[in-house]
Amino acid sequence: MSRQYLFQKKKCYFTQRLFDKGLNAAACILFALKESGEDFLRGLPSSYPEFKFWKDMFGAADYPKPSLKDETVRINIQRLIKDGLVAQEQKSRKFLLTKKGKELVDYIENRYQILEKLWDGKFRIVIFDIPEVFKSWRGNIRQELLLLQFQQLQRSVYIGKYPVPESFCRELDEWNLGKYVFIFTVDKIDREDNILKLFT
Repeated sequence: MSRQYLFQKKKCYFTQRLFDKGLNAAACILFALKESGEDFLRGLPSSYPEFKFWKDMFGAADYPKPSLKDETVRINIQRLIKDGLVAQEQKSRKFLLTKKGKELVDYIENRYQILEKLWDGKFRIVIFDIPEVFKSWRGNIRQELLLLQFQQLQRSVYIGKYPVPESFCRELDEWNLGKYVFIFTVDKIDREDNILKLFT
């Protein structure tokens, strides 16, 4: 399996877990690094510095900030470094997000913002027929759609209330899968009441 495939799978899994279970230490470190740069460790372990993400994601600046022990921070930073999401500069010893780390944070924020918007009353239908040679990517496409709260109508037919991210469409083209995936936006649909029950 390619590194690109594995990283795509990791992004989706990490985000789904974050949405299901809430912020964990690793996610806090990633977002803190994005918002306050290398200086985010200043003031730890008592609490993280206040940063915009809390307000954006939870709608309140006074949302409780996590308090983490030194050991928890160290363990998670080392894990993030091992995963290639965080790096430490040789001279300054400062921590910063890698290109992959920035990509993961942007991915999470993008999906969260899509799901936070009010439904516009339109349905999105995704149909895909992936050739056997690309079969490993089928799981990634399904994961992405489930993350965006799409429901399966048939084996390779999914329906959702939220738009498919533009970044995902670009990635499909990069993976040479765009021509096998069809996305429709519809205003009206037969048996709409039954369809809406899928999302409750």
